[in-house]
Amino acid sequence: MNIAVRAQGFELSAAIDTFVRNDIRSTMARFGDEIFSVDVFLKDTNGPKGGIDKQVLLRIQLRGGQKLVLQTIREDLYAAVRVSAKRAKRAIRRNLRKTRRLDKPGLRNFFANAPV
Repeated sequence: MNIAVRAQGFELSAAIDTFVRNDIRSTMARFGDEIFSVDVFLKDTNGPKGGIDKQVLLRIQLRGGQKLVLQTIREDLYAAVRVSAKRAKRAIRRNLRKTRRLDKPGLRNFFANAPV
């Protein structure tokens, strides 16, 4: 799994980069080769003014060609990353279940022979 981290509106420190990579990798480790890449975009909308403005956008490319995009906004960047990773885990699991369900031979034949 390739993980790319980019920041806008602030400088990406080594500590933040390491935290993001470790959190994403550990949360999504169970999916193994199903995930091709994860792009993480971090943004501080208000800058030094503060507020609920730390945005995390995850763009996930799955092996089957499907793409998932999730956005989370929180007051704390670390919390936003954690919430995004958990939401991504649920979305990937849901996507893989749906894909595997449709890959079953009985369903494939049913849809192929269904009258239109």
